[in-house]
Amino acid sequence: MIFHNKTAGAAAGTPEDTFSIPVNEDFTNMSKIRDIGRWHVTNFVKFVSESVSPGAIILDAGAGECAYKRYFSHCEYVSVDLAIGEDRWNYNNLNYIAPLDNLPFDDASFDAILNTQVLEHLEYPRLAVKELFRVLKPGGKLFLTAPMAHEEHQVPYDFFRYTSYGLKSICDQAGFSEIIITPMGGMFTRWAYEIPRIMSLFPSAGIKKGKIKFKGFVLLPLRLVCFLAVRLTQMVFLWIDQLDKEKKFPFGWSLIAQK
Repeated sequence: MIFHNKTAGAAAGTPEDTFSIPVNEDFTNMSKIRDIGRWHVTNFVKFVSESVSPGAIILDAGAGECAYKRYFSHCEYVSVDLAIGEDRWNYNNLNYIAPLDNLPFDDASFDAILNTQVLEHLEYPRLAVKELFRVLKPGGKLFLTAPMAHEEHQVPYDFFRYTSYGLKSICDQAGFSEIIITPMGGMFTRWAYEIPRIMSLFPSAGIKKGKIKFKGFVLLPLRLVCFLAVRLTQMVFLWIDQLDKEKKFPFGWSLIAQK
């Protein structure tokens, strides 16, 4: 099936394409210590790319800048997003601009659907997942991630956080079966993800912008000490996360469901 670009300003792509337009925030190369949440999501996407057969038609639903397109060069990659929420992102790599609860695709159009860190931004997530079910081929799979812990972001388009039971309920109601939900880390991973927020207490020194701010500049030594303490604490938390066997308090979840 060939998909045509129906949205003015969106750039149609083929499986062989690289980015035709730069990605402003490429989080695919972030280290685990720098962004623990994205590291888990990216590793899940890498697993998905290895699971999807060559030539399969995959929909990246809520693709943003299409940062994960590079992992699906062996597939027919189609991207859709509403293109709102993150001002610094470049949405011009998208094939389609549309809401996920009203997709411009025929029934049973895709072999697989990727949906990463999107569900919290949807005001009507149950309707959106039902729509993903509709456009998925029988036997096709939904690959999804959603946060259980995250600061408010892309406001005002930030509506929900999810437990594993909430995700299962949404997918069950949409019609999916064989739902497998896996925690992304445990309690200590979540703490390691949260603790860097303490750095936001320090005022900017203004060095990057070339406008020195006295208070921030004076506090730079303390800020450096705090930063090193945060990094050390993160490493300790990530190491002892293996002791959390239940993992009921994770950063978030990855989910695989079949139609």
